[in-house]
Amino acid sequence: MSKHTSASTRIPLVPIPITKEEATNQALDNLERIKKIQAFQDHANDFLRELRQNNLPKAKMNRLKKAADKINSVVMPYSACKSGCSYCCHISAVITQTEADQLAAASGRKALKLTGRADMEETQKKWYKTPCPFLKAGKCSVYDDRPLVCRTLLVLSDSAHFCNTDIPSEESHVTSLNLSQLHEGYVMAYLNEAWADIRDFFPPDQKA
Repeated sequence: MSKHTSASTRIPLVPIPITKEEATNQALDNLERIKKIQAFQDHANDFLRELRQNNLPKAKMNRLKKAADKINSVVMPYSACKSGCSYCCHISAVITQTEADQLAAASGRKALKLTGRADMEETQKKWYKTPCPFLKAGKCSVYDDRPLVCRTLLVLSDSAHFCNTDIPSEESHVTSLNLSQLHEGYVMAYLNEAWADIRDFFPPDQKA
């Protein structure tokens, strides 16, 4: 366990009678339901249109977050992601410098100024099981200002059992919504910015 991990912020591992096959079937069923909702495609198209707008980075990010929230509102009823669950707050969350600066303004904490793009594989390993610096008492303390990656990471099964990082990776099975086209556009829109894990911008040992 990482030296930064706080047991008080973790949801205890509770055995749930669900298999990988059941989790997959649940996710596929929920995905089919979502695909039939016209508003889902409409909101995805809105997100893509916002990406093409030639706005300043901060203004564009604010508009993208609003577009992502519309997608979120359609998917949430078909997702195991609920208030009080913080499993995904213990895995890597790569964000842009613009998002880090917005989090700094919202929280009063200082965001480091970084350069370049973090290696995704190394970053995932580095921060696995380490709680997000903004996780307080099991909840996000900057929820309204949370990054895009946090707004669009939604597990599609009915149970969050396999999201628990206490489950060995070889035994885990998490099916999340595929928004790769949106993420690719997001990366291209902020290609010249620094990209790093939220914990690199706000080191866990940094004083709040």
